[in-house]
Amino acid sequence: MKIKIFKLSRIITITILLLLILGISISISIAGSEEAIEVPIIMYHSILKDTSRSNKYTITPSTLEEDLKYIKDNGYTTVTISDLISYIYENKELPSKPIVLTFDDGHYNNYGYLLPLLEKYDMKAVISIVGAYTDKFSKTDEANLNYSYLRWKDIQELIKTERIEFQNHTYNLHSNTGKRIGTKKIKGETNEHYKQVLKEDILKLQREFEEYTNYTPQCFTYPFGGISNASVSIIKELGFKASLSCEQSINKITKNPNSLYLLKRYNRPSFISTYNFFQKFN
Repeated sequence: MKIKIFKLSRIITITILLLLILGISISISIAGSEEAIEVPIIMYHSILKDTSRSNKYTITPSTLEEDLKYIKDNGYTTVTISDLISYIYENKELPSKPIVLTFDDGHYNNYGYLLPLLEKYDMKAVISIVGAYTDKFSKTDEANLNYSYLRWKDIQELIKTERIEFQNHTYNLHSNTGKRIGTKKIKGETNEHYKQVLKEDILKLQREFEEYTNYTPQCFTYPFGGISNASVSIIKELGFKASLSCEQSINKITKNPNSLYLLKRYNRPSFISTYNFFQKFN
């Protein structure tokens, strides 16, 4: 009798183990097969006609137009960060070949050269501003394509076009000449102090957006790609639903909200043709 009970117990144990293994396998299979949409993101900065100033972060309007032509001719549809957020949180659909055009720092020439091209090719883009730059030029009221940054009145006008979405690129942490590189944690800095620095700076720009535009950015753009592990949770705590890094690769967006953090971007330099640049996506 004891032998039969032992055998039965052993069979039950083996059966339970097999079911557990099968369950794990099914879970892994489901996770692995979770639908992922590939989304390339391009990182632009300044746009200037003077070719002598073209460099790693500055291109000409003609180069930008060639890029937009390529995007249109190859079946891509430009989307914003809000579109990606809505895909996850509101179950809204994305086009079959989405692509995001981002412009960092908030150069005034984005108004002068980018907007007309977006209108011409029926596209959208995302501009991440540095609050201190916008405040400075709002005060001096300078509007020079060669060196100025967007003023609050420019941002208000651009929002009305519904072609440009704005995001947070820090209020005044856009520097790599001191101890801190962008929003990167300084060696030996406590987590408490680091959190306080980021919170005070980033929320200052959030408040200014609300004051001047009645709009609140949902995405944080890291300056210089200076990312510390401790910053990831802080950005989430501050209410951002997405963040942009400077790492270069194609993004795979799923229904998991975490897939929107540290989104990768391809920097667009001036010294490569449109065709060769876009081959990175293949």
